[in-house]
Amino acid sequence: MDRMGHEEEMKISYFQVDGNGRMAPAALLAILQEAAVSHSDALGYTVDFMVESQSVWAIVNWHIKTYRMPHQGERITVQTWSDQCRRIQATRSFFLFDEQGHKIVDGASRWIFMDFSTRKPRNVSEEMIQAYGAKQESAIENEKFSMPKEADGELVGTHRFTVARRDTDTNGHANNVKYLEWAMDDVPDEIYDEHQIGDIRVAYRKECVRGDEVVTETYCKHTEGMIEVLTFIKNADDAVIAEVVTLWL
Repeated sequence: MDRMGHEEEMKISYFQVDGNGRMAPAALLAILQEAAVSHSDALGYTVDFMVESQSVWAIVNWHIKTYRMPHQGERITVQTWSDQCRRIQATRSFFLFDEQGHKIVDGASRWIFMDFSTRKPRNVSEEMIQAYGAKQESAIENEKFSMPKEADGELVGTHRFTVARRDTDTNGHANNVKYLEWAMDDVPDEIYDEHQIGDIRVAYRKECVRGDEVVTETYCKHTEGMIEVLTFIKNADDAVIAEVVTLWL
């Protein structure tokens, strides 16, 4: 890749696909997250570095456009790079290509650099800005990471559960991939099995940890020849901790 970034190839494993033989949306998000971590590792900003400096990159938004989901056994190439990094935040882009070189995913994400102990934003050092790179092209130009302001459509499901050990990461908080996994569980079978996912948006509002009670509310509506599924993930105080919007073709 010509830009400053990271590239790796991989084979889609059995555990990454769903009952339709396609890569599950949460597995796709996990691949993108891991590519971001690998890029940071290659630049010297490893998990150990973050622990020692009491800092952390916290994900705020995802927007992923999927032109098709890869199948089990396929080999894909993942590219990621930082297209903007300044002050307290950065945006990171992603491309996914199949074996024939066809682009099958565009991805954009927004991250906040935080002090781990205070959980408040802190400035990114000039050294880190130069290492990651800034003012590069974005995978999704003019991305605003917009989300619906309120519930819309037919309520199709609610679930109440407790965050478990398996949901948490090294920070002790629910991993960002889990929110999408929870939302996918509420997509009606007739949509998940008979349609192809074409767009994924996630916004993270608050953190949750092991033992927290979580409630999901999922709404569906037909829009411009597609089906929009909107899931609000709330805590016990009815405050929204994350929103997930998917479009199905």
